[in-house]
Amino acid sequence: MNRNLTEILISVFMGALGQTILKLGAKKLGAVSLSLSTIVKDVLHILIIPEILIGLILFGSSFLLWIKVLTKSDLSYAYPMVSLGYVVVVLLSKFLFNEPFTYNKIIGIVMIVSGVFILNS
Repeated sequence: MNRNLTEILISVFMGALGQTILKLGAKKLGAVSLSLSTIVKDVLHILIIPEILIGLILFGSSFLLWIKVLTKSDLSYAYPMVSLGYVVVVLLSKFLFNEPFTYNKIIGIVMIVSGVFILNS
């Protein structure tokens, strides 16, 4: 596996994992209005939830690694692989949130993986 592919896949996985961990934090958070009058209080409330901080760190790390990827890879090669994040989120959602894993999701995963393979072969 070439180095760029490894970095792309790590970036995609970190972004998907960050999204999943943000969902864990959001479940703890409850409702947030983010209105002009409560924005500072709401943001501070959001930022004290450990899962949200971890999710943001993963997103930030994914972003930095993605910038590195973009300096070395063709965008038409790297960007389609971002869709693999959907696959990771579906799988993590099944195991962490007990979300349904339907035939439609399986078909979608096969289509995404096939599409990435076709685009990059």
